[in-house]
Amino acid sequence: MRILLVQTYLGRREDFFVYPIGLASIATVAMLKGHEIEIVDPNVYAHPHRELRERILRFSPSVVGISLRNIDSQLRIAPFYYYKALQRMLATIKETCDDAKVVIGGPGFSMFPEKIMDRHPLIDYGIYLEGEESFPELLDNLDNPGSVSGIYFRKGSEVVFSGYRPLPDFKKLPFPQRDFSELTPYMNNIQSIGVQTKRGCPHKCLYCNYPQLNGGRIRIRDTESVCDEIEYLVKEFKVTHFMFADAIFNEPREHAENICNEIIKRGLKVNWSAYMGIKGATKDFLQLAMKAGCRDVAFSPDGVSQNALDSLRKGLKEKEVLDNLHLLTSDSDLKRLNVIYSVFINPPEETFRGLIKTLAFYVKARMSLRGRGMAFLNWIRLEPGTAALHHAIKEGVVPEGLDLLPEYESDLKRTFYSHPRLRHLDLLLISMMKSLRLLKVILRKLKIKKLIGLLGNSTG
Repeated sequence: MRILLVQTYLGRREDFFVYPIGLASIATVAMLKGHEIEIVDPNVYAHPHRELRERILRFSPSVVGISLRNIDSQLRIAPFYYYKALQRMLATIKETCDDAKVVIGGPGFSMFPEKIMDRHPLIDYGIYLEGEESFPELLDNLDNPGSVSGIYFRKGSEVVFSGYRPLPDFKKLPFPQRDFSELTPYMNNIQSIGVQTKRGCPHKCLYCNYPQLNGGRIRIRDTESVCDEIEYLVKEFKVTHFMFADAIFNEPREHAENICNEIIKRGLKVNWSAYMGIKGATKDFLQLAMKAGCRDVAFSPDGVSQNALDSLRKGLKEKEVLDNLHLLTSDSDLKRLNVIYSVFINPPEETFRGLIKTLAFYVKARMSLRGRGMAFLNWIRLEPGTAALHHAIKEGVVPEGLDLLPEYESDLKRTFYSHPRLRHLDLLLISMMKSLRLLKVILRKLKIKKLIGLLGNSTG
């Protein structure tokens, strides 16, 4: 069977392209089942819908699979609604190849499966959560989707769910092949090409839906398999940089250390980035990671004050956050690392004093990391099933029936948490940040680069 897998068009050109690793994983297992697969990412083309139409006409697929990865930019200052581009993409597919069955999946879909199926009747089937097992099974049972667990499908005018299925054993899955589409557009940024060493997250951060989407238990790949994939990327495609697309690369720390040591042992000349947890980011570990090629590291303490850290369920002490910043900005042995910090403005239980600490941390990080890092401020984007949403409803911050997948982009602003006792400060900070963004746009047009660098980015 001919299967065309499509990365959802985001609706605008981003700073860099992200290779669709999820689609590559699906394509690999489907190929091993004997299907003919191609992947197209409309985002890398100047005319996304025209390229999608031409690819469909050339390939003539029986099934078109869509990955909906991101719903929106999650930025309160500059929200952008990626989801709004889905309907036109569906129309392009059906207008070009009306006989093809349309299947949708991806984390964005799995956050809102019933709502998306209801709103978009052009979708025939939905893959809930990870699809390496359910998608190939569905291809064998298109006339009987109810026999495959983990599937949304239509029964007359009704949307039906076939029932939950356990997440696949990640260790037993083949690593994703990358020859289903051209890799060249993704070779210019260290964050474009991802390698997963594990799935799942045992943490219970207030705002995060990772445990819902990938499970609350870590499923680890063998060190050899991870490094086989890296070696495959280096030898077959001349990849020199990539990112570890894990929620937290250095948990468990021993697994991360084993990967670093194996990269060094194999002599793989690569540069990579990773999200890391503060607790495991000791000097010894960071030096090992750098020896293995680590060049960029991102931390999400999300809070700075103890009140914020506790309410966010980060399992961190304020001193640990400050010590981490001190280590990364003062230790001469770590000066080659580029560092990013992300913190939330006014999360639940924050105080005015805590807000001052957060802003001081932000300013210090920006000043100390100038030229080799960044700090970002943002507000919590409320998502289905998270403790943050329940907290916001209980506080009366948002109504119980709030639509977290609104029809219009302008309504995205209602989906962010706003601390009831610090809301007036939220408004002041939002106004200031918008003014800074406007000033940056003006300076960019005037090509005053020095001042642009001083202003930097506040919320992305």
